[in-house]
Amino acid sequence: MVETAMLRRTASCLVLIIPLLTACKQAAIEGEHAPAPSASASAGHEKPKPGGAAHAKAKAEPEEHGPSAEKKSFLVPFAWEADHENAFALSRSFFRDMLSDNEIFMRANGAGHFKPFLDKQKPRATVVACSDSRVQSTALDATPENDLFTIRNIGNQFSNAEGSVTYGVHHLKTPVLLILGHTGCGAVKAAMKDHSKESEPLKKELDSLTFERPKGSVDDNQVWRDAVLANVHTQVKDATSKFAHEVEQGELMVVGAVYDFRNDLGQGSGRVAIVNVNGNTDPTKVSAFARAVRMGEAPKKPDALPKTSRVALNVLRAPQ
Repeated sequence: MVETAMLRRTASCLVLIIPLLTACKQAAIEGEHAPAPSASASAGHEKPKPGGAAHAKAKAEPEEHGPSAEKKSFLVPFAWEADHENAFALSRSFFRDMLSDNEIFMRANGAGHFKPFLDKQKPRATVVACSDSRVQSTALDATPENDLFTIRNIGNQFSNAEGSVTYGVHHLKTPVLLILGHTGCGAVKAAMKDHSKESEPLKKELDSLTFERPKGSVDDNQVWRDAVLANVHTQVKDATSKFAHEVEQGELMVVGAVYDFRNDLGQGSGRVAIVNVNGNTDPTKVSAFARAVRMGEAPKKPDALPKTSRVALNVLRAPQ
């Protein structure tokens, strides 16, 4: 009787266990072919329900093979990082590189690097540059710390950064205000095209790019280049108007330049070309100014300088 009861209990357990094992095996097989979780799903957002439209569509479509399938099917946790377009993968790689680069920077410099400017900054230039990721301060200054007070926005606009620029000129007393444009500026191109469908904040910022439009299609490289130059000249004009007193007193120099990583100006890829000094755009004067700067520290008496250098010093005065 005891043996018969035990056999009955064993049979009952098998009846329960076998379907469970079958279901687990089926789930494991389906899991191998399940698509990788999206960035939003990985972040804890609600996943699609098994009975939803997305699940039905996944079952109806045939399995993918080859490179495209490789982006969707992963067998181990976090393998979605193999998809280089995945937002979480990009974020993780950025922070990994950031922390690694920061560690290298710390070891290379040490505490002594920061000692001269621990409590106070004294930059030589206030810089208004474009936010474009291809434009970085190391292109014009190998040691930008405590040297460049940099403000960035799309299109290197003075009007959108007037408060920050005023702080650099009036409070930090920088003798230079540099407006730095760049060739291939997407903001300049967008401002010349129909951008009415952009979001309101972006549209507002593009609308404030009110430079004189060159004739022709902005898709033409020469027209695009001329538009970049026109925008720099407009920003310099606005800045010299705002700080006219400082410029007239010789306390401030407002310079417009273009970072030309595309070599659109024909002076070499990566060249920072000065194109405007205190509103002066005459190529002869601007070139003379650049030559004089390269000569080194100027003597106190301008008359002792070569003729080209005397012309360059005159450029510092705003045009009448």
